[in-house]
Amino acid sequence: MSANGFKVHIPLQKVQECYVCKKRDEKLSFCARCWNTVYCSPECQKNDWKDGGHKKECVEVKRVDLEVIYPFLASLCYLCRSVGINKPHPGLTHRIINSPNPGVTLPEPVPGSNDFEDQAMIVRLGEQVSLQNLGTPTWWPTALSEKVRNKMLRRITFDGFDFHLHWAVCFALLDAFYTEQKIRLKYKTSPIADFGLAHGKFRVTSQDRLAYVLPDGSVRRGQDPDDHWWIYFTTMKGEELILDFGVYTWNMAMFIGTAPYVKEPLVMAPAVFFNRMLNQNVPNITTQLYTEKERFSVLKDKDMASAILDYPQLIKAMPLCFEWAENKLKRKLNTEEKQFLPYWIRFMFMRVGDAMIEEQWKKWPEIPPQGIDIDPNETLRTR
Repeated sequence: MSANGFKVHIPLQKVQECYVCKKRDEKLSFCARCWNTVYCSPECQKNDWKDGGHKKECVEVKRVDLEVIYPFLASLCYLCRSVGINKPHPGLTHRIINSPNPGVTLPEPVPGSNDFEDQAMIVRLGEQVSLQNLGTPTWWPTALSEKVRNKMLRRITFDGFDFHLHWAVCFALLDAFYTEQKIRLKYKTSPIADFGLAHGKFRVTSQDRLAYVLPDGSVRRGQDPDDHWWIYFTTMKGEELILDFGVYTWNMAMFIGTAPYVKEPLVMAPAVFFNRMLNQNVPNITTQLYTEKERFSVLKDKDMASAILDYPQLIKAMPLCFEWAENKLKRKLNTEEKQFLPYWIRFMFMRVGDAMIEEQWKKWPEIPPQGIDIDPNETLRTR
């Protein structure tokens, strides 16, 4: 697949049969150099190398595991929220004048809704406060504790933009791993065959939803769990994985420590990676939480491939990017979105591309520093 002088390399999609003899075997092995052909035996591999032409086609690639890179991507998503946005969330610029404390205050019907079951934790906003007062008693006087106050600050900070962030990540992965760089994504022992955006519902209780009543009495709903976006990955062996940077605002407060990945003093960044271990420890967790309606491959999308340009020229691809996003969202992008999206996409391209060229991943831990930001008196449970 060509892309304005770049070639997007589409990997092998499934491990089904030996490339030479077509034998189907559960123990097929990848070519250790290119990871794009599979063989049932050393004999078939040697024959293909000598007589089948694989010697001319085989290109050695480096491989980066999703388990190693996803905390870096989470850190970049956090940083994106401070780039290009001209209008901060009103919850970050106004005092909280009620007491939406977890475990104490009950959810209420969302003001203006005709559905009594449409409930959320209501955050009532008063006069404006300066950004210097965020996370202080001036911003939220009635918080139960500093920990509760800071977690509310994070939940509001991470409210919204799930489509935009996940799309920017996918676009940057396409550029860094599947164009001219001889580097590919893998998970455990299998290459990644496809990745992109998934759209659907995320199961959230009313006590974990937020809705904001502004000083003028108008209501701003928090991020909609019925209109959620996340990233899916499919390995060549058929394993499905979910990476989600957008659920912290609903109190799915899993995070990673950012210190090994970025120099900026973030401390933590929200991320949930539904990997093999999590799926084994909590059977059916993804089907309990996610209801997928549709998915869109970014790796195999021709429009995304044609939008990849050299970094200095990337801004020229924005009209095509906007059209792609509007097609998936089924609505027009607003002025604010058209202002910050070019910043986010270019930022992701630059940081992910540089990290791969410099092989920064070799210094990242195999097991990322991670934790769960639980509320007071909360116990870990399946939601």
